[in-house]
Amino acid sequence: MSFSASLDVGEVYSYSEYYKRAFWYFGDDLTTWLAPLYLFSVLRRQRLLAIGLAGAAFLSGGRIGLILVAIQALFIIGSWRREQSRIAPSIGLSLIGGVIVYFVVVSTSSHAIRAANSAILHFNLESSISLFEPTRRGFSDCRIANCFDRKVKRPFRMRTLSAVAGLWMTLEGGFPGSRYPDTPEKFAELIVKANPWGVNDRYGVTREEWMRIGTVQSPYVGFGAGYGPALLALAMGFIGAVCLVGLWVLSVRPPDAWTPLTVFFIVNAIFNQTQAWLQPGPVLFAMGLCGTHILWQYFSFGARGQDQPLPGSNPVVKEV
Repeated sequence: MSFSASLDVGEVYSYSEYYKRAFWYFGDDLTTWLAPLYLFSVLRRQRLLAIGLAGAAFLSGGRIGLILVAIQALFIIGSWRREQSRIAPSIGLSLIGGVIVYFVVVSTSSHAIRAANSAILHFNLESSISLFEPTRRGFSDCRIANCFDRKVKRPFRMRTLSAVAGLWMTLEGGFPGSRYPDTPEKFAELIVKANPWGVNDRYGVTREEWMRIGTVQSPYVGFGAGYGPALLALAMGFIGAVCLVGLWVLSVRPPDAWTPLTVFFIVNAIFNQTQAWLQPGPVLFAMGLCGTHILWQYFSFGARGQDQPLPGSNPVVKEV
């Protein structure tokens, strides 16, 4: 991520000299699935790795991802009562280190680009390596006067309208297969024509705005929009059951370095309502791994009894 942000390689947005978001080729949900890796490194006392992952999370800059990191960190600090005096400072110091990494990388980006281009020209490599260029995407998008509107109000409106459209599509029985509006143009055409519950007239939503929204962004109604209410209820029931199992495991067994996997599944399932993570992608893959870990804990721990830790764990005994 430092490479992407330093040399403006891949998907990079430079909003100002000191505000940049860089995903390289990982996509803007990178911050979300970095969370369990970051907290795992903190609990394993891998300090440099934790600082590096925190820096990568800040450089990717996903708002919901950073909120999820904060919620998971607070969840873990609250769970490890006897270790709070160690874990809380470790998380705080690693986040401070991540902020330092962020500002060092962003503030030196222009110098890094000039140095890299000078090296390419010096060694006559321009025929095989393209010169790096500073990106200007988003440079005037967020200023003091308009930042709240552009970064809070407009995204909130778009996601709310997206959820309304997804709920209507779900209640209509879903649009599976070729019926699903898989392009912004098809999505806008469907919603403008249907005008669910008069939302277009009531809130002045135009075809152009629906095209900017592009698709259903909420995970659950996005799933229901494609597969219908019955499969949505089945999926939500399964996810809810795994969350309950995860909460039970957290309540009866000593926490260890693998606890962030359980916490990630629960927190993401409940609080992440802005990313379509139920669609195939890295977040769904991470949820699958974490859900498998929860079920493995349940069956393994249940067979061993409450006094026996799992193999390979380093438990911390909770206060009674």
